[in-house]
Amino acid sequence: MNEQTRRSRGRPAVSSRADIERAAMALFAEHGFSATTIPMIASASGVSRTSVFRYWGSKSDIVWAEFDEHIAALAQLLTDRTDTADATMDIVRRSVVENLDRSIHASSLWRERFTLIDSSDELRSEEARRWLAWASVIADFVAHRHAIDPADPVPQSVGGAVQGAFVAVLRAQLSGPRTDTVLSALDHVLNDVGSLIQGWLYTKTALGTNTPH
Repeated sequence: MNEQTRRSRGRPAVSSRADIERAAMALFAEHGFSATTIPMIASASGVSRTSVFRYWGSKSDIVWAEFDEHIAALAQLLTDRTDTADATMDIVRRSVVENLDRSIHASSLWRERFTLIDSSDELRSEEARRWLAWASVIADFVAHRHAIDPADPVPQSVGGAVQGAFVAVLRAQLSGPRTDTVLSALDHVLNDVGSLIQGWLYTKTALGTNTPH
């Protein structure tokens, strides 16, 4: 019996990246990341293992690919706004909120992905590295705006504070029924955090720079 005949008698085959991703995330939620295998994902999706690897190089890539795209998009938003006259932390707040809004609308699985990343022991080491990359995007933007070394404690502290606030809001809002609740909460928290940081940032970086925003 060939593959096409087998499929015709069972579950209808799907071939899109989104369908396979959806099947994988459901299996991760049900069985855990470690216990879920590529053959299980392929079977649940109605495709071959080769089809799964056509989109992702490994099982963890299914989880992290969208996250990496989220980081890259945030970096681009900040880069595009580097030379505007707005205060640094206002730019950070608007960019972070807008980027999350884009991610929410781009994928219906954002809650599932964050829950898995935040709760899976198997993904813990990768999680730390990815969140460090997220915070570094903020730190690099602050450093560039204020003409200081990205490794300086000032931009690194700002990046860590914003990333911590971002994660805290997502954790608190995971059970919320509407995505606009998450966005509103994030905007509110980052406004408060940014207001506190902005004055401190000015005192630490205004001297000797042409961009004391």
